[in-house]
Amino acid sequence: MCFFFGILFEKQYPCRAYRFILIDMKKILIAIILFMSVYTSTAQTDPFVENVKHYLTINGTQQQYEGAIDGMFVMLKKQFKDYKIPEATWKELQSNKKAQVEDVKAVLVSAYKAYFTLNDIKKMTVFYESAAAKQMLADASKLTTTQRQQIGNFYDSETGQKMIASKDGLAKIEGEISMQWSGELYKNVLRKLAEKGYSLN
Repeated sequence: MCFFFGILFEKQYPCRAYRFILIDMKKILIAIILFMSVYTSTAQTDPFVENVKHYLTINGTQQQYEGAIDGMFVMLKKQFKDYKIPEATWKELQSNKKAQVEDVKAVLVSAYKAYFTLNDIKKMTVFYESAAAKQMLADASKLTTTQRQQIGNFYDSETGQKMIASKDGLAKIEGEISMQWSGELYKNVLRKLAEKGYSLN
């Protein structure tokens, strides 16, 4: 489990171990409340929701969660290696990855509502769709002088300053939501495996 969390949080929380047993009721309640608030917004077709979900797709967040799910299944296959589970079963269990990532992105919208306006999100999206931001995500060491200047200009802007100021608070909320999501995901996969006759107990 620590391996799974390590993949998901290595950029934000280096050298820290996460275990499901550390998720106390306060964090669970926070996640539930945030989920209910964003569910209401989605039902009302709030443009903020779709804009944030798109932003999370291009800023590297979606890729982190997809990688975390892949890492979880690598760990599970090692845990169940003596059970000779058919590859078709693993593929079936992994077939919902897209929906699982969309679920956590929807919940994360509420975290962004606490810090940014719709206009901020649109500006952040334009930035992350730029060649400079794409290169920053791919390999910052290969940024050109012009690209570095463009990135600096963005972070000097009002929206960029909001991103810097909200970094720690946003990371904390994201961490709580992500731990709840990943814990439920892990337990659901174990439950489905048990239903198929594969259990570690």
